[in-house]
Amino acid sequence: MLGLYYVPLAYIAHEIGCPQEGASKGLLDLVEAKICSYDYQRELVWVHEMAADQIAPQLQPKDKRVKGVADQLAMLPICPITLGFYGRYRLPFHLYDERNLEEFELSMPGDVEAPSKALRSKEKEKDLEEGEGPSGLGERENSENTSETMFSPFPIPKSSADGRTFLLNKGVPGDQLDNCLRNLLGGNFTPYDLEGILTDARSAA
Repeated sequence: MLGLYYVPLAYIAHEIGCPQEGASKGLLDLVEAKICSYDYQRELVWVHEMAADQIAPQLQPKDKRVKGVADQLAMLPICPITLGFYGRYRLPFHLYDERNLEEFELSMPGDVEAPSKALRSKEKEKDLEEGEGPSGLGERENSENTSETMFSPFPIPKSSADGRTFLLNKGVPGDQLDNCLRNLLGGNFTPYDLEGILTDARSAA
């Protein structure tokens, strides 16, 4: 319904009956055509307009499907793919007003359209319940900025060679280089992803 699916590349190759390299190339063509996005590390695909086609182009705030979409999205990890979905349907589906998606809202870039008054009121109520004063608000802003930076994808390099150089300079291990490069070229590689890979590499050392 959402157009968000866990689909390993090997499964795609099996279903269409071709080598994995061919499936990867076909998938990349769809990504470049902006029909879908694919996270090679999490093996998560987002078909951009499927939710609009299968649910509705836009929902009313009190439509029960708003909560249904929010509940399904909340079960998925916050990553460039799910943030892309949230950014696309945030306003048409009124997702910004759903409490279980607050972390998604806080992870959005600062230049997106402001949420509704209802959400701002809820956030203020939460601050008051937690007894946050001026210093608490400052800490919250810092937390928002950190979250925004960690989940914002790195800029897409001009070429595979530039991308490979960038990743090597960041310390990406050789056995992870190809997967990271595919995600980077697809606009789906974030500082959060990089930190996880480097942490795993340090643990394995």
